[in-house]
Amino acid sequence: MSNAELDATVQKGLDLLDQGEVTQAIAVFESYCNSNKTLPDSWFYLGDALAEDGRLDDAISRYREGLKLAPDDADALTTLGDMLLEAGNHKESLVCYKKVLAIDPKDADALVSIGLVYNSQDRTDEAISAFNQALELEPDNVFALNALGDSLYGQGDVDGAVAAFTRGVEIDPADPAAHFNLGELYYDLDELEEAEDACLEAIRCDPSYSMAYLTLGGICMDQDRTTDAIAHFEKYLAYEKSSQAADMIAEVKAVIEGLKEEAKGQ
Repeated sequence: MSNAELDATVQKGLDLLDQGEVTQAIAVFESYCNSNKTLPDSWFYLGDALAEDGRLDDAISRYREGLKLAPDDADALTTLGDMLLEAGNHKESLVCYKKVLAIDPKDADALVSIGLVYNSQDRTDEAISAFNQALELEPDNVFALNALGDSLYGQGDVDGAVAAFTRGVEIDPADPAAHFNLGELYYDLDELEEAEDACLEAIRCDPSYSMAYLTLGGICMDQDRTTDAIAHFEKYLAYEKSSQAADMIAEVKAVIEGLKEEAKGQ
């Protein structure tokens, strides 16, 4: 294959992923990988497609193969770390992130990822320390601010969490995650008006940000706004297609049916 043909094959697979044609994308990348086993990216593309299909163990296996060929690929190490963390393999995910930090000691995102592992292990103080180290390197790192806010809230520091999330929104008003995190916090505090405003801002930034619709549906249910709740939950289903969310999708479908029955009786 020429470089042009390789690029065209990769682009075809990426286009299929963007179109939600995951099975076809996997087939393209499997063929590409089989023909180019010495190229690390061939394993990584296939791993990404498998992860998109919810085949996390297979995706991790492909990334391991690719990293044998490119052991210092920081992006691949980060992605593998993310997959391992999702799979609950905290020990190995931490190893990946620490390798990234060893490659670049000023990589603030790697410190945030390390903190997220600590958080998953209920090592909250160490997590907060890692997030603060990241912010010392990059004071405007919204990833770090969002993670710090979550940890502070978990420790009962509501004011600190609000400050972190609010700072994230100020730095990047177009980041839906920053608005959503603030909305979730307000929702937990039963400050429904503020929660709704923040979640609506999240979907204004990114109409496909599915989790915001889930929270908006909950807010409307709490306020007996049945029609609005149904509309938000249906939006969630329209945008959330991840196989990892299968249980939540089924639960939301059941809630919608119950709300529609309730609406008939009103």
